[in-house]
Amino acid sequence: MEPPEDVSLPAGVSAELAVQLVARQKAVAVSKLVSPGTYVLSADTIVVGPHGPLGKPRTPEMAREMLNDLRGKRHTVLTGVCAMCTESDHEALGVSRSAVKFCDFTDDALDMYVASGEPLDRAGAYAIQGGGSDFVEAVAGRIDTVIGLDVGLALRLLGEIGYPDPLPRTTDIMLTATRQRRPLAPLRTASRV
Repeated sequence: MEPPEDVSLPAGVSAELAVQLVARQKAVAVSKLVSPGTYVLSADTIVVGPHGPLGKPRTPEMAREMLNDLRGKRHTVLTGVCAMCTESDHEALGVSRSAVKFCDFTDDALDMYVASGEPLDRAGAYAIQGGGSDFVEAVAGRIDTVIGLDVGLALRLLGEIGYPDPLPRTTDIMLTATRQRRPLAPLRTASRV
């Protein structure tokens, strides 16, 4: 279930706090739509580039500009998570951080990716679980943070608000994609950021 509308970043706070507050705003919006006693889990992801938080591009031109800013550079991905129970005041917030290094991709690769439409409505204009993975040289941290939900953090927060056992262990959750897709560019070997 998605909240009724996208919410914007609160002004004047750090990106780490802002992403948690946006996740909480989403959880509160959804909690008004579900019955009492429902556990709500929400998340929001922010890509922090060389010039600050990037947001989601609304046009192909904005997507191209964002991806150009990230080309060949390291950036940070923050995913804020909020867990709450609608019949009580129990809620928990957390944030997960990963660093991503982009390769120095070609203009043709950039044009092809933007033309695919995938960058639109994606934090930082890319989806690492899709065609955006062709631009990624390395990831330091959890890949699920970059995808948009740190599963280990989500399970811990659910436990903190009293979600009934048994919760799965983080090691029970597969973090690798089950389907193969054809890359837009030749595969590169991974390196450390």
